[in-house]
Amino acid sequence: MHDFGWVGNRDACDSNAINYLNDTMASKLRSSIKRILEPAMAELGFRIRYPHFQRTRNGELELVSLHHDKWGGGFCLEFAKHAAGDLETSWGELVPEDKIDVAYTNPATRARLLARLKHSDGREHFFRYEDIADDRARLDDLVSELVSLLPQIIEWFETGKAGPNVLPFAEPLRDPAA
Repeated sequence: MHDFGWVGNRDACDSNAINYLNDTMASKLRSSIKRILEPAMAELGFRIRYPHFQRTRNGELELVSLHHDKWGGGFCLEFAKHAAGDLETSWGELVPEDKIDVAYTNPATRARLLARLKHSDGREHFFRYEDIADDRARLDDLVSELVSLLPQIIEWFETGKAGPNVLPFAEPLRDPAA
């Protein structure tokens, strides 16, 4: 048994215990992702190389990556477009097209799908699972909620329009009351 310390104060906890706890929570979430998100992405034509998803449309790569927050217990989808074909990095590495993911794109061309957009306090509202990690039905509901928002990513790919849960990296913060 691990002594996790008081998880309400991350600074007071042993970082190994936090990593173990986050890995355990993430593995439970992964099960729901495999059963719910991955089939939905495949149905939309994406190839799956977890945590990355990629498809080619109109000569461009459409890239989606599942991104966990740095403290664990939450995630979002980051997405971007990139020209089809292999990529030569600025340091000379040749990345085959099927290995290109969101991390290889310019951050100014990326966006995030969030449970809710940022508020004036600057916090992003990731899809949170730390309080429900032991409840498979609630994890499934969370991932199903994410899947219900996938049309906003597709609309962004097709038109560049940011839906209510899409936050482009290069766009100023929108007032949620507006």
